[in-house]
Amino acid sequence: MKHLPLLFFFWILMNPIMAQEDETPKDTIPNTTSDIPVLTLSETELETEEGFENISALLTASRDIFSNAAAFNWGISRFRIRGYDNNNTETFINGANMNDLETGRTFWSAWGGLNDVFRNRSVVFGLSPSEFTHGGINGATNMDIRASSQRKQARISYASSNRSYFHRVMGVYTPKLSNGWSLSLSGSRRWAQEGYIDGTFYDAWSYFLGVEKKFTNQSIALNVFGAPNKRGRSAASVQEMYDIAGTNYYNPNWGYQNGEKRNARVGNSHQPISILQHKWSVNETLDLSTSVAYQFGRNGTTALDWNNARDPRPDYYRYLPSYVESEEASQVLWNAMAADENLRQIDWEGIYNSNWFAPDETIDNVNGVSGNSITGKRSRYIVEERRFDKKRADLNIILNKTYGDNIKINAGYYYRWQKTKNHKVVDDLLGGDFYLDVDRFSERDFPDDPDALQNDLDNPNRVIKEGDSFGYSYDSNINKTGVWLQQILNLDKVDIMMSVNAGRTQFWRTGHFRNGRFPESSLGESEKQNFLDLAIKTGITYKINGRNYLVGNVGYMQRPPSYRDAYLSPRTRDQLAPGLTSEKILTTEGGYYLKSPGFKARATAYYTKFEDGVSTRSFYHDGEQAFVNFTLNGVDKQHFGVELAAEAKVMAGLTVHGVASIGQYTFTSRPEAYITQDNSSEFLAEGRTIYQKNFYIAGTPQQAFNIGASYRSPKFWFANVNFSYFNEMYLNFNPDRRTAEAVETIEYGSADWDAAIQQEKLDSQISLDLFGGKSFKIKNDYFIYLTVGVSNVLNNKDFVSGGFEQLRFDRQDVDRFPSRYYYAYGINYFASIAFRY
Repeated sequence: MKHLPLLFFFWILMNPIMAQEDETPKDTIPNTTSDIPVLTLSETELETEEGFENISALLTASRDIFSNAAAFNWGISRFRIRGYDNNNTETFINGANMNDLETGRTFWSAWGGLNDVFRNRSVVFGLSPSEFTHGGINGATNMDIRASSQRKQARISYASSNRSYFHRVMGVYTPKLSNGWSLSLSGSRRWAQEGYIDGTFYDAWSYFLGVEKKFTNQSIALNVFGAPNKRGRSAASVQEMYDIAGTNYYNPNWGYQNGEKRNARVGNSHQPISILQHKWSVNETLDLSTSVAYQFGRNGTTALDWNNARDPRPDYYRYLPSYVESEEASQVLWNAMAADENLRQIDWEGIYNSNWFAPDETIDNVNGVSGNSITGKRSRYIVEERRFDKKRADLNIILNKTYGDNIKINAGYYYRWQKTKNHKVVDDLLGGDFYLDVDRFSERDFPDDPDALQNDLDNPNRVIKEGDSFGYSYDSNINKTGVWLQQILNLDKVDIMMSVNAGRTQFWRTGHFRNGRFPESSLGESEKQNFLDLAIKTGITYKINGRNYLVGNVGYMQRPPSYRDAYLSPRTRDQLAPGLTSEKILTTEGGYYLKSPGFKARATAYYTKFEDGVSTRSFYHDGEQAFVNFTLNGVDKQHFGVELAAEAKVMAGLTVHGVASIGQYTFTSRPEAYITQDNSSEFLAEGRTIYQKNFYIAGTPQQAFNIGASYRSPKFWFANVNFSYFNEMYLNFNPDRRTAEAVETIEYGSADWDAAIQQEKLDSQISLDLFGGKSFKIKNDYFIYLTVGVSNVLNNKDFVSGGFEQLRFDRQDVDRFPSRYYYAYGINYFASIAFRY
């Protein structure tokens, strides 16, 4: 009931929307000798977790002016509509839900390179009604990839680019068949020996098969597709290393091995999907659709691991000039690193030598067997692969019913199951004979407890070789089931919508190793956690006339915590985060739409409140000299703003447009932190206050603007130009620095105090993009298409598109662990030629 006044917000929303930063005091840490002061801190935001993908722009764009700008022109800034994370949008393919159950996000790379057969889609924005799902607060997308929905054609294309990949070959074949049969085939390859950033090779394939049989009033469609890919990754680094390297595209993940670049962080994924869909037009007013989907495969990323050896990362803080106390020695090191590329990259030769020339070592009682010993070179360094191998099954039944000309009923039932095996595998022993499956931190913390050293207590002193699992191995199990019902009433001047979703989410952990530090809570199935899924939304559309509309929607959702946030350290045990509860979301939106032949416009206001969120992170803590798990409870957020868009035809073939997104996305609570070590279930801190109220959410500009023009010639060529401006961008902050404990040794109000607690605001940026193309028709059945796009034409190489404060924090030297940044590509292009008949 306390939220009811917010339901009427959007007729007064415009008053605070343009509030300046100095009008909202940021949260502060209290002085231990006085009351809580009021400080004006820099605005900031929390960057999205690295490794997760935002919604694919190309696959969710539509004819909506605003969405097109967000998709095609604002991607350079990692713009997210309304500041929402990916898990607030639902994605379907042929009626089957594609959102990952462990994170709630959509991983679009599972069908990357299949653009030609993923073009047909239905897009629902915000809280608008949908015929295939209740939807998330940021809408939903359903892609229709049935063979009968594909254009009948044979098409082959080649593209060149200087982005992630340099070459792409893609083809599709959809013949005309008789007797109700349809067939569609497609495939592609994308590759580059090295992408825009040094050391980032790319090798990706994709395949697609669609078969469908239509009967009188029914059809059965089968689709199988996948996208195996392998790529070298880049990483954010500190500005000091960018300056030493002389480029903002320095990548610490690679080094030379035998004269060739080798990347230590290689992603390798192949998770094919099969979908069987049955559609039945029962009669003229009733349609029934049933979709069954299954996905499986492997997904992993390699990384260096080491034991009893120095840190191999070239941008480790102890190796940087700034760590050297002597100014003269620091400058000497700076000059040496700037002159010699090898000094700022991974030393593969040194790593191999450390393993090759290490003295032979004898391991006794291997696998706990008395008298079983092995002698050889125990690797000090290895390449491990962190695997997330998923199996997922989905059942989705959708019923659409109409009553006369005024009433539509949409209803559905869904059941979703997912099991992900999380484990580490030895990828490369790097010249050694074996590796020992013990925890290197436990060797230091528990030298007199041999059991505590063991990652697999049932097989102590386990010797592992390439291909063996080690460290941790567990399954994340998640079940989700529910029903939804939507009714739409269409009247002459008003459309009324109401939709409700009710379901249950259940998850638990299944451990495969009995961890020596947690022998009672690491092996086998944990207690099953159950949460209620509840969502409701309603809306009204007032039709002023055939071209002018007013729309208002409101929704409420109760969402279970994600599996990854629910457990403190699922790698080692099944201990849950304290006070685990569902997140509550209240959201509303309203706007005006104008649709006429020569002019289209849209003005939308929105407000969303998130309450009782939970977030868990793991990182190395300098003070504790151990990996710790940092869980925040009671994370509240607020998103509000306006979206403006207009498009006008000024003359034959020439269209101009303007788009603006003006928002404010902030944290609105002081959550409590619970901190534990990976090697202990005892709390290092319990209920510690995090002073992050009014800090800004990261990962996207809070303001984005675009103006552009498009010309389409009657001679079948076109050209587009777009200018974008991005403002109010902030860096992901470290919550541990926003505690009284973190600054208790720092003089209150000093420069170090401000540096420790203020949030970093990124510079405003601009971007200019060009896109054009030409088509040729040969006789009546053959076509050639040429397209060229150039992004960041002004070659702005100082565009910080994201980054984060390091989670390591030194109270004695607040600058010891500076922020790490990502930079947007400079000028880059994409050119393609396609032949179709």
